[in-house]
Amino acid sequence: MTKQYLGNDIISPKEKNNSIFVSLICNILLVIGKGITGILANSNALVADAVHSATDVIAFFINYRACEHCQMYGRIDRKKTSKKISRRIVETEIRATYYMGIFLFTIGLAICFHNFMILVLDRVEKPDSITVLVAFVVLAVYAGLYKYSANSDNKGAENCVLTSKNTRWQNKMNMVSGTVVLIGLTASTLGFIFMDELAAVVVGSILVAMGVKLIIETREDLSAAAKRYFKPTVFGSIVISVVLAAISLSIQL
Repeated sequence: MTKQYLGNDIISPKEKNNSIFVSLICNILLVIGKGITGILANSNALVADAVHSATDVIAFFINYRACEHCQMYGRIDRKKTSKKISRRIVETEIRATYYMGIFLFTIGLAICFHNFMILVLDRVEKPDSITVLVAFVVLAVYAGLYKYSANSDNKGAENCVLTSKNTRWQNKMNMVSGTVVLIGLTASTLGFIFMDELAAVVVGSILVAMGVKLIIETREDLSAAAKRYFKPTVFGSIVISVVLAAISLSIQL
């Protein structure tokens, strides 16, 4: 499994982690912009996407820290002769990716549960037209982030192959999420009000899918302790997501 996570391309110290850091800053701004607009303009799709961006902020921070640790291990063993250090680099990336997957899975389920119940209870509200403009701007930002991340990752950060790939993949899925929100809000303002909530459910489903993918990719390479608690961890994630959805519903309704 080591070959899958280690790379041979090297970037300068100034360039390392740039794509992760830029994505982190942009997503913090998106959380604020989408969150405020979604709340004030009655759009659960934008609020869901703001939560999505909030998870990205945390995920990118996890990636950033993991990459820093991997680079530190790489400096210790510049000649790549220590199998112990090489394995530690792999384990660091695997651990960061696994817990990031659990986190995305939990939040995604909570978003799905919350907005599905809004649909079932028929408590949907028509969002203001300004939300369409905001969603369009957000999608443009996502497209820019994806292009920037792809160009940066072509240089390949040594010892950070998996975390860099995760960042690029997250930016790609953000474009899908942004497109879904834009379509949902456009349809909602045209009279199909339920589309706002439906878009929010899809956004949550995207997060769940991202989480499941990361969990599956790393499960076999987890430590013995992590494997032993795998099922309780997943069950706990589902319980937490239900609780979060119940709390958010009690606040909104």
